[in-house]
Amino acid sequence: MFDALKRMIGGSAAANGDTDQVLATWAKAEGHAFKRVKDKTGGGYVVETADGWRVEWGESQRPYIMGKELRFRCDTGMSSDVQMVMVSKTLAQALESDVFSRFTNAMQTQIDNTLPDEMRWLAMHQRVSLNASPGLAKRFMLLSNADAVASAWLDDGVLSALDDAASVWWTDTLVLVLTLNRGILTMRTAGQPLEPARLKLVGQLFARLASRLREQAKAAKHPKP
Repeated sequence: MFDALKRMIGGSAAANGDTDQVLATWAKAEGHAFKRVKDKTGGGYVVETADGWRVEWGESQRPYIMGKELRFRCDTGMSSDVQMVMVSKTLAQALESDVFSRFTNAMQTQIDNTLPDEMRWLAMHQRVSLNASPGLAKRFMLLSNADAVASAWLDDGVLSALDDAASVWWTDTLVLVLTLNRGILTMRTAGQPLEPARLKLVGQLFARLASRLREQAKAAKHPKP
């Protein structure tokens, strides 16, 4: 299962090594708080930011991420029924292939509800146009059950930030999934190996995307007269 994804990430799931030091150093440089957390699976690390979003490192919560997982999370205040998922088309194809395989092998008549939400959304939700950025439209997919909200989220600042990421570090084969569900914006990627430069770039992108959603949520709750 997920053979295509395993080929994509290859041997990136290295030992924990100096993960705590990499995260701690990045957090200190950015002015964030760093702490270790413990749970039944051994725990991990959490970085809390003054802007209200956080970073979590620990056991993977998704079958398409092997080993450790790095999560950027933010409560945006958006309506809980708005759902979005953004991935590269290469990763989307791998995820869709796995969903199809599960569906046909089990001879199911409906999508497996044990699958992560974002995998089911690839089959359920409508694509949101990325035509404002030809580069993004060629390589990425954005799907949502609220086209107007998703389209409004793609303002000039968000498109510019996504374009920069796509041209510098968000490659076609990078296992990275961006979702909005129950008001929580989450960016998931492999947690090994961790690189200081990548942490900084991903953090900057996530902060911009989360800020825009918070702006939208605030405007929706307090519309101008």
